[in-house]
Amino acid sequence: MKKILFFCVSLLLTFPSAILAQDSLGTKITYDLSAETAVGTGDYTAYQLVTNRHHVLSNRPNTAYLRGAVNAEHAFTDDLRLSGAVDMIASVHADHKVYLQQAYMNLQYKKFFIEAGSREINPAVRDATLSVGLFTNGTNAKPVPQVRFGTDGFITVPYTKGWLQLDFDFGFGKFMDSDYRESHPFSDGSYTTGAYFHRKHLYFRSNPEKRFFGIIGIEHAVQFGGTRHYYDADGNLQSKTKPHNLKAFWKVILPLGDSNYFENNSMEDWVYGNHIGMMTYQIGWNINKHHTLQAYLDNIFEDGSAIRKGNGYDGLWGLQYTNKTPGRQLVRGAVFEYFQSTNQSGPLHWDPGDYPEPVRSQITKTVTGRDDYYYHLFYGNYQHFGRTPGIALITPDNNRVKAWHLGVMGELTPRLSYLIKGSYREGWGTYTRPLHPKRHSFDAMVQGNYQMGPWQFSAAYAFDKGNVYGDCSTFNFKILYHGKIF
Repeated sequence: MKKILFFCVSLLLTFPSAILAQDSLGTKITYDLSAETAVGTGDYTAYQLVTNRHHVLSNRPNTAYLRGAVNAEHAFTDDLRLSGAVDMIASVHADHKVYLQQAYMNLQYKKFFIEAGSREINPAVRDATLSVGLFTNGTNAKPVPQVRFGTDGFITVPYTKGWLQLDFDFGFGKFMDSDYRESHPFSDGSYTTGAYFHRKHLYFRSNPEKRFFGIIGIEHAVQFGGTRHYYDADGNLQSKTKPHNLKAFWKVILPLGDSNYFENNSMEDWVYGNHIGMMTYQIGWNINKHHTLQAYLDNIFEDGSAIRKGNGYDGLWGLQYTNKTPGRQLVRGAVFEYFQSTNQSGPLHWDPGDYPEPVRSQITKTVTGRDDYYYHLFYGNYQHFGRTPGIALITPDNNRVKAWHLGVMGELTPRLSYLIKGSYREGWGTYTRPLHPKRHSFDAMVQGNYQMGPWQFSAAYAFDKGNVYGDCSTFNFKILYHGKIF
């Protein structure tokens, strides 16, 4: 994966001269320069300012960064185009000082693409600005370098006369945070390095131009391979490595079980890898040509019991309003969501298949529960550089959560827009380590954005109240300039 990133950067550095030799009329090269700072009181930068932004801003208090990106695109024909970007960030008072945020190359033919590198990817069916995110592949963590292919948005399925569309994405990658995990082990000293990553989604949508339309689909992510480092009973550091050969890459595409897993290592290899996913059910109503209302459920799962909806009301339940009216609109969009992760298919897990003989034959009943979202015995937490790629409301010590969220955005003038977000959550810890009393937090933000030609100015205030992050109060300022080379 490091070789792929190096290739992407090298290719992008030679991109301008190579394509100019062909046809400068089909070439676009732009750049973005930005600076952002967050100052305030409390132990952290306020929650709403740092989450669901691909880990651009550190959660440490009083932090700042400078960012520069070059974006290039060349159209060979009307249907075939090559694009890419290099995006660097230099931060102060953050875990990462200077690093590549994005470096990728994308080859697209009509609506189909193949891509290699590290890229910020927005959700296919959620509002990346207003929503709390996606349980599986959200926008909260740094991008994971991948090789992927799929469609650029929804495409019409042939021979359906336009009434059925699909959107799919399929890729493999590798987590790049081995050094971070080694320097941030669990309380028992264990950590896992070198894990690989597989992700995919497939959504079907009926014609969104009709009065009523629907979306149904699934997203799936897997951690696999890697090496777990841990201390044995005598205090000696041990390690165990999972395979990452071609067979391993094939096995993680579908979470199929191995009936002989207990002969190898009980409670670990029934399904190879750490599988996380969600199934989406969504209905939409076009009130008229400018106003749309949608309702959705993202049913979350980490094993078969949750897929069968044995996890109660766990999932993301939401309502989304979209205003497509041209010109200034006081309310451009709004989202109200309820997120729950408290059930986890029940507090007990008692399966004879989890134990070798002679214990296995003595267990006469099966109870499958305690899904323990975002945690795995081998891989630990589902995270990349300390942030979950999924919903940030779940933390390592508090994955049984109920939360209510509201997000609204709109325009006050043709140049001045606003964004307001707020979330209230209650948490009960985990089933193995419950919290008493429960934790709670109210996290809110108000932001104003002013657009003036290629310049964009942003100012925000956010705060946290409660005992999840403590009381934090943060002022945030950002300047961005978008320029064109040619």
